[in-house]
Amino acid sequence: SRTVWIVAQSNVAVKNIAEKFARIDFYDFALLVSKEFHFDWHEHLYEKLESCLICSDSFSHEVVGASRQLRGVRVILCTLGMLSNDHIAPFLHVNPVDILIFDEGSQIEVGNYLPVFHRFMHTLTKIVFIGDDKQHRIPRVIGDFISQKVYDGKLKTCHANSASHPCRFVDVERGRERQSGKSWINLAEARVVVQIAGAYQMEGLDYRIITPYDAQRSLIEHELQAANLRHEDKVFNVDSFQGNEAEHIIISLVRSHRTGFLVNERRANVMLTRCKKTMVICSSRAFIHGPAASTLVGQLARALGPHAWVDSEIVA
Repeated sequence: SRTVWIVAQSNVAVKNIAEKFARIDFYDFALLVSKEFHFDWHEHLYEKLESCLICSDSFSHEVVGASRQLRGVRVILCTLGMLSNDHIAPFLHVNPVDILIFDEGSQIEVGNYLPVFHRFMHTLTKIVFIGDDKQHRIPRVIGDFISQKVYDGKLKTCHANSASHPCRFVDVERGRERQSGKSWINLAEARVVVQIAGAYQMEGLDYRIITPYDAQRSLIEHELQAANLRHEDKVFNVDSFQGNEAEHIIISLVRSHRTGFLVNERRANVMLTRCKKTMVICSSRAFIHGPAASTLVGQLARALGPHAWVDSEIVA
């Protein structure tokens, strides 16, 4: 039988597919992941899938070894980036890319498909793009906005949400971006996020925290720990949270002068579409209505109007 390759934009999205397989007791697949992702702070995500896991630092360099590792599986999962990596060449000799499925195809920029199509043009016989013109996750007010701005009004929202204000902006007026290595942090935002997280934890709510910058993720985790709040499996950067969701999402945008990450509409779209009930975006009003006004987040703030804003002092 022919092996099917399934790819997605992020490690988390691929992991989610693997978990769905596991829930229906289908384990006839191999999950190829990078060493960095597996052994950083995401290792717990793979506990249930360890028997199907092939980590990049154990990739065989020869065909016989690769064949043993694949175990004759019917499905191979990996990210789009991994599929373009030369280190998987032995696996490709064992199972050429014949049938290729792209999950959440709309999240992948068109230019990122071209190297894959070129590399496998002699073996590809079928390509499948998986998507949906309906979304059931995010509240209607956010879903309708995303539909108009990102999907030309073609994405339909099927969501019953009782929250009167599913999206709020918190004005962290004193927040200032500061470079940390190659990343960025905003201490004032981190502390406001921790205040909100503390309130959510007291209420027993299901929440996650998302930020575009890894240094801010580390800072928020540290601040949560210092406040004796749960910090494990709570804070993610945007790319690692793609494909995931939570009832309540807290976002720290970090930047206060330059737009940075926010100019990337695809990633901003991922960030804004993770909540099932409510989303709180921590930034400054001056930044959102100033430098970031033309970004997806800035347009969302403008669409929701001034009533969507609350002062950080009220949150604290």
